[in-house]
Amino acid sequence: MGKKHKLVPVEEQSELAKGYFRTTDGTLVKVTKASLLIDGKWDDWGADFEQDRLKEKLIKMPNDSYIPLGRIEEIKEHDCFIATAVYGNINAPQVQTLREFRDDVLMHNTLGRAFVSIYYGGTGKKIADFLQERLPGAIPAIRQGLDVLVERYSAQR
Repeated sequence: MGKKHKLVPVEEQSELAKGYFRTTDGTLVKVTKASLLIDGKWDDWGADFEQDRLKEKLIKMPNDSYIPLGRIEEIKEHDCFIATAVYGNINAPQVQTLREFRDDVLMHNTLGRAFVSIYYGGTGKKIADFLQERLPGAIPAIRQGLDVLVERYSAQR
């Protein structure tokens, strides 16, 4: 799982209506790509369902109930393990574009959601670790393939 963040106070959540949590370190994290710490328990729900009451600062839970944003103690961002290993930086522009591709393309169809679930279920981290530790020579070739995906996706946005 990714980096943990504290949220700014509810009244400072200016990007929530656009689907983003604002964190104390200035990061914007897509609501649907964050795990939530609520009442001392992590909820790794990875909500791929519509958040229809964000303007009211209410977060929809898997059981179709809503909780006030103020109940969320902390969030964890879902990492892009392989892209980070390939580009060498979690904040590389290409990694950000691949996150957007995940959010805007993959999460909108059944096969894409299944891929994301497997990837974040541990497979992505294992592949990234394997590449870095045992097959670093393959990273430039993988980067070329990801560059093509990034360029094509960027061109059609």
